[in-house]
Amino acid sequence: MDKKEINQQKDDTTQAEITRLDFIRSLIADCRYDDAVEMLQIATEDEPDNVDYNYELARIFMEMGNYSSAVSNLELVLEKTQSSLLYFMLGEAYQADEQIDKAIGAYLKAITVNENFPFAYKKLGMLFMARGDMESAVEYFEDYLKLDIAEDEKDSVTKILERIKK
Repeated sequence: MDKKEINQQKDDTTQAEITRLDFIRSLIADCRYDDAVEMLQIATEDEPDNVDYNYELARIFMEMGNYSSAVSNLELVLEKTQSSLLYFMLGEAYQADEQIDKAIGAYLKAITVNENFPFAYKKLGMLFMARGDMESAVEYFEDYLKLDIAEDEKDSVTKILERIKK
């Protein structure tokens, strides 16, 4: 086999993977979660560490309310790549699964990866406020207000801060 044939075979394999992933995403878009999960489980048997497959499984599990499975898949993805959005999603899964300490940890990691990621600051403020830790809640809400967020959002959080500080 010459170089041209090898490169063509690689291109065909890559195109097949894109097509498989696109098909799975179309199933998800059509809310055919059971079919998508079945396809993803087959795909992950071949490639258990595939970031895209595990990410899509995590999204489906979140949608279906299977938070512990979502956590497992997100942790696999985070072993390969880190982003504030992935840590935020992990925090959401932990929070939905009522693992508040782990949720806080994931939101803090989101901020560590990107200190300008506003959603994690707001979530941290809300969780600390729910716990009764008003000092930490104020800190994260104030940090949130310093970021690039919509004016109506700033107004809403400012009102929360006013109530906390009374």
